[in-house]
Amino acid sequence: MRAYTPGGRFDTDFEQDAVSEGITADRTNPTGLLAQWWTFNSALSTTDPIYDVEPVGAGRVWSGPKYIPIVMTMIGQGTSALNDRGFYNTDSLHLTINVDDLMGVAPDLFDDKGFIKSSIDLVDKYRIVIKNEVYRPTKTQPAGLVGNRHTLVLMDCSQLAPDELVNDVQFLAYAQP
Repeated sequence: MRAYTPGGRFDTDFEQDAVSEGITADRTNPTGLLAQWWTFNSALSTTDPIYDVEPVGAGRVWSGPKYIPIVMTMIGQGTSALNDRGFYNTDSLHLTINVDDLMGVAPDLFDDKGFIKSSIDLVDKYRIVIKNEVYRPTKTQPAGLVGNRHTLVLMDCSQLAPDELVNDVQFLAYAQP
């Protein structure tokens, strides 16, 4: 007769760890991509108190880079849509990331139970550099639920245009059109 909750080594935690290791071994390493992850350092940053654009002293300071393996990357070529800034053309980036890899570079994105926080201010806190282009994350979506834990994070990002990078010392090399 079997117990209501069977024991043994093949429990949910074992399966979750095996799935995470499998994502890294089977997808991330052979076909994935390595990206740079930068975190905004508000303690070292100084900006103009009124305009928030001109660097005062050190300007905006970003900590990093930390390197994060990406499972899958899709880049969408930007369209020239008319908005309040005129015709503005930037690419979009859709990333699939192993949740354990993301937790390694950005533990502040997760709550005490290991779940992605529901309200995250991604636009101003992080920068991702892939293929010599700088992106800012705009949306996250957990995916791949095993047991009670997600195994993947889907992240949408917007490319930063060269004129948006001139005030960030770490990204001046990418500000050349």
